[in-house]
Amino acid sequence: MQGREYGYVKGNTAVAPVRKPKISKNNKKKNNILRKKNKERAIIANKKSDRKYMFLVVATIFTIGCVTIAGDTNIYNMQRQVTELDSTIKTMKEENEALKVKLLKYSSLGNIEENASAKLGMHMPSTNDVVKIDFSENYFSGVSQEDHSVKNSGKGLFSKIAGIFK
Repeated sequence: MQGREYGYVKGNTAVAPVRKPKISKNNKKKNNILRKKNKERAIIANKKSDRKYMFLVVATIFTIGCVTIAGDTNIYNMQRQVTELDSTIKTMKEENEALKVKLLKYSSLGNIEENASAKLGMHMPSTNDVVKIDFSENYFSGVSQEDHSVKNSGKGLFSKIAGIFK
């Protein structure tokens, strides 16, 4: 048996007909409109959260890139300084070697003898030019320390001022 739209039952009252609940069309329309609005709000909220997420990802990547570039810049500067120091060390080693060669040249006995005789007028001593002195005895035992000091005559300005206060 099928339910009907009327409110009473003809015939046997034991069998109740199936009735459709009455839902106003306005409620269905309102529910549909609310669902659409909720879906639109959800879509807009998803778009906003997606934008925030993308902005966060881009900002993070940008920050990591800046940090990496700054680190590479520091490494480049240190490498440049190391290269400069290496070239300076190489130059100093070359100069040091040149100075060692000059030192060996000037410290040779032949060069010293030549400079002494040519520039300073010196000559090699002979046995007649040598004087030997015996320092085993104390020749200065009679000389006291006071004899070597310079005595103040009292004629200076400072000594006159010091004499006033004595």
